[in-house]
Amino acid sequence: MNVETAYRWRKQLVWGLALIIAGTVILLAQMDVLDIDLNPAHFWRYWPWLVVISGITKIIPPTSSRRFTEGWWEIFFAGWWYVSFNHLWGLGFGETWPALLVAWGVGMMLRPLLDNIFPPQHKEQA
Repeated sequence: MNVETAYRWRKQLVWGLALIIAGTVILLAQMDVLDIDLNPAHFWRYWPWLVVISGITKIIPPTSSRRFTEGWWEIFFAGWWYVSFNHLWGLGFGETWPALLVAWGVGMMLRPLLDNIFPPQHKEQA
């Protein structure tokens, strides 16, 4: 199995699992087993979790240094957005935007190191 096929299968597996978890949580909330506010207007606050799931699909091996750094960047960005938007720990966008610069710099520095860790990806000839 080539790397692209493995990535496609991995992506379907993670997204399928995410849908199962989301459906189970909503079903349990509808049955009053979980105390969760199901007001659709509140769901948009949780969209960064979709970006986290996308990032997770990119860091699960087999992967490449490029996909790995993209995955971590997506996870960091989603976490930053969630913290800033919801003002967790009293932090908003105005206080936390420099963290994006730091993360970008760390990613640029790690990329050459990750190129040595992850083997180069070659497409198989059909």
